[in-house]
Amino acid sequence: MTDLAESLHNLLQKRDQLQMARGVFGQVSVYYPDVYPTPRQQEVLFSATHDFFHTYYSAVSAMLSVIRRHTNTFGEAPTHSIGKFLTWWKPKGIFMDHAYPLLEKARAFRAFLDHKESHPPYTWHTVGQNGLTKIMLVGAANAKGGIPEGTTKHPSGWALMAPDEDLVVSALAVQLNALIPEIGANADISRVLKCTWAPKPTPDDTGRGYPIFAHRDVTISDIYRRTVNTNVTVSRDTAPPRE
Repeated sequence: MTDLAESLHNLLQKRDQLQMARGVFGQVSVYYPDVYPTPRQQEVLFSATHDFFHTYYSAVSAMLSVIRRHTNTFGEAPTHSIGKFLTWWKPKGIFMDHAYPLLEKARAFRAFLDHKESHPPYTWHTVGQNGLTKIMLVGAANAKGGIPEGTTKHPSGWALMAPDEDLVVSALAVQLNALIPEIGANADISRVLKCTWAPKPTPDDTGRGYPIFAHRDVTISDIYRRTVNTNVTVSRDTAPPRE
């Protein structure tokens, strides 16, 4: 769970860095009078986009790692393919009608970036979409005119647009609402219930019983009251009457 929390935190940091890279676009010289990225800014945006989707893959892997440790709750999840895992998780997750296409597209985009040996060669461009500058991968069709699964037709052959990073983060983070409560609902608390929840009085405590934060709903049988008297001395300078 700690690894999952850290992975999601890193994903948020990469999202912020991507948006910062996009936010520097503006007129920088007479050669670039419009609000389009310079070649150097394009390279920074591509690097930030690559880092974000690489970290996304790590966050999904961390979530899978948590699920694998709770097979009594979720069953046996696929372990050798994030794509197969997302398909397996689809009926178990929440808002998956909207979340699954985003999660799968983000997985596919990362696969094109990091597994070049398994995908056709591509080049990348920056394009405007809904007022935002994004990275788009572009490649040629095969000898029969076919294009890779998940891509769209393009004058050069095929294209794959980077999905929106904010929507990807939301689609993944919301799955914690289907993950953590389900683990808690099916947790074996028999060992916890055998613990002795005894108060640990201090020398200042008199009598028995004082509030304890319990691990489950309980009924308070004893109420502890304590009266504390505090003396406060206040010093004040008095101004002359004429003032």
